[in-house]
Amino acid sequence: MSRDPTSTDPASSSLDADAADVASTSSVEDVFQSDAAIAVSTSTTTPTTDATTTTDAGATKKPARPRRKTYERVKLPTPEEVYQQDAMDNCAVKTVMSCVLGGALGGVMGVVFGAFEPMEVPAPDAPKISVTETIRRGVRSAGARSWSYAKGFAAFGALYAGSECAVEKARAAHDVANSAYAGCFTGGVMARKSGASGMAFGCATMAALSVAMDKFMDHH
Repeated sequence: MSRDPTSTDPASSSLDADAADVASTSSVEDVFQSDAAIAVSTSTTTPTTDATTTTDAGATKKPARPRRKTYERVKLPTPEEVYQQDAMDNCAVKTVMSCVLGGALGGVMGVVFGAFEPMEVPAPDAPKISVTETIRRGVRSAGARSWSYAKGFAAFGALYAGSECAVEKARAAHDVANSAYAGCFTGGVMARKSGASGMAFGCATMAALSVAMDKFMDHH
């Protein structure tokens, strides 16, 4: 019996199909292997570049170290220092000290200002006096001027320090307003002989001057 050449053998057809599957499988595996090789090569080269960049960056610029904080030991005041501070905060003590210091400053300024004043020229028909008498009169004049300045500065210092301390105790605040109130009170009292307008002018002038000096000295 002769075989028809156009007929298909089932066994050969199955073999051809298996070969085609194997060929396609091997081609897919080749593709996967090539992709894996590319991925491996990329993963191995990329860290090297990053490491080089990091190394170069570290070599060119180092991170700044944070500064360490320094602490100082707190020194507690002794009982003597506490008593001294309490005494200095007393209004009576402040008033007396300012009066004494103001008087001393005024006495010195009276002598200094008196030295710059012109000497009195005696009249031509006046009797002549000796050098000793001239010196005595000069000393007497300087003493009177110094005493006048001392009284004025002592009164000013006592009024200002006492009023500022009283205002600070009453307001329970330590600010520039205390200086303004104290300056106004002191200026008004010192100019009491000039009438109401003079007292108002003295109050405004001394208040402005006190605030300016307080800001300049950064007292508060």
